[in-house]
Amino acid sequence: METLDTLLSPIESIAKDCVNCGICVKECAFLQEYGSPQKLAESWLERKDTIINKEFPFECSLCGLCHGVCPKELDSSAMFLAMRQELVNEGHGRLRQHKTIRAYERRGSSSLLSWYYFPENCHTVLFPGCAIPGSRPETFSHLFELLQETIPDIGIVFDCCTKPSHDLGDMAHFKKMFAELCSILSKNSVTKVLVSCPNCHRIFKEYSTGIEVRTVYEELLQSPKIRGGIQTEVTIHDPCGVRFVPEVQQSTRNILQHQGITIREMEHSRERTFCCGEGGSAGFIRPDFAREWTQKRVTEAGSDPIISYCAGCTHFLGESATTHHLLDLLFFPEAVVAGKQRVSKTPVIYWNRFRLKRALQKKLQGGVSGSRQQLSGSVSSLT
Repeated sequence: METLDTLLSPIESIAKDCVNCGICVKECAFLQEYGSPQKLAESWLERKDTIINKEFPFECSLCGLCHGVCPKELDSSAMFLAMRQELVNEGHGRLRQHKTIRAYERRGSSSLLSWYYFPENCHTVLFPGCAIPGSRPETFSHLFELLQETIPDIGIVFDCCTKPSHDLGDMAHFKKMFAELCSILSKNSVTKVLVSCPNCHRIFKEYSTGIEVRTVYEELLQSPKIRGGIQTEVTIHDPCGVRFVPEVQQSTRNILQHQGITIREMEHSRERTFCCGEGGSAGFIRPDFAREWTQKRVTEAGSDPIISYCAGCTHFLGESATTHHLLDLLFFPEAVVAGKQRVSKTPVIYWNRFRLKRALQKKLQGGVSGSRQQLSGSVSSLT
């Protein structure tokens, strides 16, 4: 039965239930500048039309740390996302600063770079996200081959889950694109998606129906080949996308422990993890906020190498500290420990992904394959 609280919008819920305890404000530079979630919610509801800086919701990283520390378990990041959605719907939310991230998303779903491969009897696909195939194609290839050993008929999907549009508040575009993606999977009898990107995990978990979503890290624990003997100590950065998914967090730690690696936990980890600085595309509007998140994470890491399981976090933190992707460490331990693992950046990532797509097209024959554009039909938006 629906109650008053379930009928309230995220903005109304914060205005009603936030007690102004200040715990989230202490953790967040954005809230320190603009005020408590309740103050911002009330201001928005009472006089949104008179607020001079309507861009301020786009300065929040949407990381969810406010939710993680809130004694009443309120999700203020959902409020700022709702504000973004309102601005987009009213024609005020498509900001020129976001052209770069929108273009990145658009390329990920383009006919040039998207590719679906469904072998015969395929019900499970590897969905690596936008970054890994281009930034570390060798790592992707090793991952796919290892998964093939336990799932011989596994397929591949190179496409974008469209989370950037989702986080920018452009829900009409997001729902259209994600519905199209899910329709292709459904028409080809896919019932399980294995993701390596925590953000893709969150999108599939929240918006897909009839599809089991699992990370490759959980799946890899079934393989005896993840055992190793690396004698080193690291600290682990949990991405915001799986802030409240303890089974994913634990699976990554188990993989490291199976490798013989010692883990030093940071004060802000798991549900209280810091944002790497990339979250919510906030850095396009307020790069100073993004830098502050990065610095807070790097300070907590100290001299230990940082291991993350998000390509975005790994790249962002890697600009300021020694940071490696968990999959790189798993498949290329010597190179990672020696600091010699090669990771490509823009614009090389697009060429790498195109070359990888072409190589796989030649190698993997039979079944159904094609770009998003070739396999999609007319699909209505998600509701």
